[in-house]
Amino acid sequence: MRSGSLLALENVTLGYTSAPVVRGLDLTVAEGEVVALLGPNGAGKTTTVRAVSRLLELMSGTIRFEGTDLARQSPVQVARAGLVQMSDTRSVFRGLTVEEHFRLRYRGQKVDRDIAFEYFPALKDLSLQRAGLLSGGEQQMLGVGRALARRPRLLVVDELSLGLAPVIVKRLLPILRRFADDTGAGVLLIEQHVQMALAIADRGYVLVHGEVALAGDAAVLQSDRRLLMASYLGEVGAEQAATAATPTTKEQ
Repeated sequence: MRSGSLLALENVTLGYTSAPVVRGLDLTVAEGEVVALLGPNGAGKTTTVRAVSRLLELMSGTIRFEGTDLARQSPVQVARAGLVQMSDTRSVFRGLTVEEHFRLRYRGQKVDRDIAFEYFPALKDLSLQRAGLLSGGEQQMLGVGRALARRPRLLVVDELSLGLAPVIVKRLLPILRRFADDTGAGVLLIEQHVQMALAIADRGYVLVHGEVALAGDAAVLQSDRRLLMASYLGEVGAEQAATAATPTTKEQ
């Protein structure tokens, strides 16, 4: 793992009312690292994201962002500290033009449209188009571009691919890899397209029934599809999971 931990979840248990949805989760994201959080529907991925953004209280455990315990931080304070979440709703306003999206301040924060245009040059040509008239892929570009324009220290992306054709997803995901490499920001990626996500990630976690079934180097997870599929089905034993979690030597 790269040096400089941005996000650290330690023995985190989460849920709604008295029913735990996620149990004993340990997860880290380092500077310049892309980490994929994978798993079937209902595994607890979005619940985890809500807790990281302080939209859901912990039942137990600790979440730290750049060393600060988030327990007493509000969602606004977390966002201002540089943790930016992009939800599966694409975060666009259908009645506004592309240009108007970049004039909006997010909770008092200015956004830098030049950053968005650097990573998505096509947005510049669409500046006068209303978001509601854009294709799904263009709307997602706008949503991601606006998130990048806020200069996040940690970008949390929940289901980037939702409602998009795989060919569009394949174009968008490498932008997250490039942004992490260029800026040193961390990226926590929640994604259903497993192989595409692992192709750009440094490490991956597979969450099943609220617990980590598999974790390790993304290249190792990607190369063993049978083990990955078994983890989704809840058939991975402790010995197999430990073997997969052993990192390979990589040039950083």
